Parts: sequence; structure tokens; C-alpha cells
Amino acid sequence: MTSLEKILLSNGPMLSGELARRLSIDRRISVNAASQQVTRSASIPRINGFFKSSQSVCYLPSQIQDDSLVRFVVDAMYEHGRKYWYTINAIKMHGGVISRTFLECYTNYPVEPLKSHLPFDQVLSSFIRNHILVYNWDEYSFSPRFSSTITNPFFHRNIELLKHSVLENFRSLAKNTGLISFNSGELFAEFGKFRWGIKGVCPISGLQDKGRSAFLLGDVLLGRPFYERDVYFFVEKLRHVQSFQRASRIFPILLVDDLHRDALTYLKKNGIVIGFIKELFGEKYADVLRQLLDILNNAGASLKTNPNKYLDLIRELKKYNEGLANNIRGTLFEFLVGHMHNTNCQSLELGREVITDTGRHDMDVLAVYHDKVVIAECKARKSMVDDDMAIEWLNRKIPAFRSWLERQDTLKNKPQMFEYWSTSGFTEGAAKLLRDAVSAHRYTVAIFGPTELRKRAIEMKNKKLKESLDDYFLKPEV
Repeated sequence: MTSLEKILLSNGPMLSGELARRLSIDRRISVNAASQQVTRSASIPRINGFFKSSQSVCYLPSQIQDDSLVRFVVDAMYEHGRKYWYTINAIKMHGGVISRTFLECYTNYPVEPLKSHLPFDQVLSSFIRNHILVYNWDEYSFSPRFSSTITNPFFHRNIELLKHSVLENFRSLAKNTGLISFNSGELFAEFGKFRWGIKGVCPISGLQDKGRSAFLLGDVLLGRPFYERDVYFFVEKLRHVQSFQRASRIFPILLVDDLHRDALTYLKKNGIVIGFIKELFGEKYADVLRQLLDILNNAGASLKTNPNKYLDLIRELKKYNEGLANNIRGTLFEFLVGHMHNTNCQSLELGREVITDTGRHDMDVLAVYHDKVVIAECKARKSMVDDDMAIEWLNRKIPAFRSWLERQDTLKNKPQMFEYWSTSGFTEGAAKLLRDAVSAHRYTVAIFGPTELRKRAIEMKNKKLKESLDDYFLKPEV
């Protein structure tokens, strides 16, 4: 082991300047000579291009596994590469994966050309080139070459649906109270070359400037406590747009459910309106949202410990927030299908993401029994599953899932069953394709339309489940 590797092993990842300083002390050589050794070392991986004075982060491959590299890079960028820090902090605070739309909101990079500012695409390209991030189907996530963080795409995608619903609800509230003009109110709109969760013309008389209306600009943060650094992006975006000549007056608001005291103080100090979910929409709305976040965060375990909880939540959503209920209808249908497997299976997962040579693929429901493994596709749509959807599932998804199963020691020898569940049924062509797909290669295919769904619900003898299926997912039989 070289001297450089010993220093990194003892102290963790570090900037090249600090590594050279420690090497100079250890070897009793000049800092300049030590810097040259650091620069010339081919055995030490490094991350370049983000830090002041052309410094790089030096680390050992083993430091990827315990995420000490992630923690160090976040702090190093904050101190020595702040303009890049916003990216890595936004992804870290969202569990290692985030959609492009929300990342544009949670960083302070312009989404359209703006003089003297690094554009969003250029900054994100730097992260991808350095193997810090990967970009897949509109999502950015930490690269396996940078972090061993296990992401939860099921939770991530659903929390973004919740954020979208909160923004929609706030837009309606803002219009109805006159906070924004009734013919304005755009979600994920550009203003001042930057992306915002909501933008609207604000006609409040006290904010008008020589006859010009102000603008309401807002973003939303949900799902966990947020701290002072987590809200810097919002204040910085505002500073940029207010620095322009003849800048419009702004009504800034950040929608949140849980905010640490230091973040609250910082936002108030900078004149930001804080829109607490409970205060805006009421205690019942906030309580239902908290319950939903709780069951989404660990869906499989929630079904195992309290399988009826999501059914109670469906009733609450239908009563107090039907718009949100409609937005996450697909997710709640996955819970229902998982519930139907939950009674007899040994383990259950919802929204399991697997990575194969053909990319990332989501298993809506993964149920492991003592004598088989079941992977279910769930569609809660108004339209039937058609031929194209059936072909996509048969020719792309099933081969990917089988490839993944072959690499799992505890699963590869179990018989495989692939199920397709649809609240609206299947076209004649799709049903034929799926029924004809019974394979001699140790797996079977089954389809479940409205009739099969009702039959399964009756067999379970669960009154709440049957009622939710008929009232929420299926049209009642005549």
C-alpha cells in the first residue's frame, strides 16, 4: 500500500491540496514535491472540475461502499465549489434520485441562456462525465461508481405525484383568494430564466409597481424535515431574478410540511412566505398526507403490518382530497394487488427497481412464496390494455425480470409467474397475446381484468377491500 493510500485509508476522502500537505509531513518533503506525487499517482481515483484552485477529491474505491465519499463530496462542494453543490445536495436530500423537472426547480441554474451563469444542462453534464450522476428516462440518480445508496424509486415517483397535487391545490387556493389572477397560474414554469414549481400574476395592489403587477413564485418540499441549507436554492433563485434591471416585484412562497427551526428563521429573514400544508389546507388534509407518506415510504412492510391501512386512506382521500386520490390511483391499485398476495406470500415488495443490460425496470409487485415467485404489472387506467402494451411487457419487461431473477440465489430456482392486472380489462388482441404467452421455459402468464379482480376480492372475504375495489377502481356492476 502506498503512502497516499495509507493516508486516505486512515482519514477518508480528501481534497488533493490537503492530501499533499499530509504527505509532505509524512514523508518530510516539500509541499510542492508532495503535490507533484499526488498529481502523478495513477492508483488514486479522483473527481476533478468542481473545486476551487483546480483541486480534486482523492479517494479509495472502498469508500464508495460506506458512502463516506458522498458525505465528503457534499461538504467539499459546499466549501470549495458552491455553484455545483446545489445539484448534489438536491439529489441527496431526495434519497439519491430525482426527476429533471424537480431538479431544475431545486437548483439555481438557468434553464434558458443567461449571461454569466452556467446553464442547467452544462452543470449536469459535468456530473455525468465524472460518473457522479447517471440520467435515465428523465431521472437523475447517483452513479454506482460514486455511491452505494439504495434508492427507492417507488417512493420517489409517488412523492413527486404528491408534490404535484399540492401545487395544483395551492394554485386553486391562490386563484380563489385573488392571490394570483384567475387566468394565470402555471406549474413548472420558467420565470427570469429559472424554473419554478408555480408561477402566477399577483394583482395585489400593494405589490404593483407603476401599474405593473407582481408575480407569485413558489416551490414545494415534502417528505422529511428540511434544514437551512436545503432551502438555499430558493433564496438564490430569487436573488438572481430580483437583480435584473426593471425586475418585477415578487411574492415568494415555499410550500412545506416539515421545516427545521434554522430553515424557518432563514426564510423569514429573507422575506419568504412559508406555506405550511396544515395552515393552508387544514389539519385533515395534512394528516392524510402524512399517513400517505408513511405507507409509501415502506410499502411492503406497511401491507404486512397493517394491510387495511391503505384502504382506510382511500376512503379519507375520496372524502377530503379526491384530486390527490385520482393522481395516485395507480399507486393505490398496486397496494390492492399487493394486498391480494400479502396473505400467503413470504415476502412482498412494491415498486422494486431492477437494473439489467437493457436498463432500469420497475416491478409493480414482487411476491415471493415458498413454492414460486410472482411479478405483477398493475394498470389502473380508464382505457384497456392494448396490443402495444402487451407486446412491450412480454418482449421487454419479462425478459428483463427473468434475467434479474437468474442472478438471485434465493429466487432463481423457483417457478416464475408473471401477472398482468388491469382495472379496465384488455382488448381482444392484447388478451390473446397474453393468454398465448404460456411458456415451456419455466414460467407462466396470467391476466386479471375486472371480473377476475372481483372474484379475487370476494374470495378474500375482506369487506373493505371489496368496497374500495367497486367504489374506487371499478365501475359497480349493473
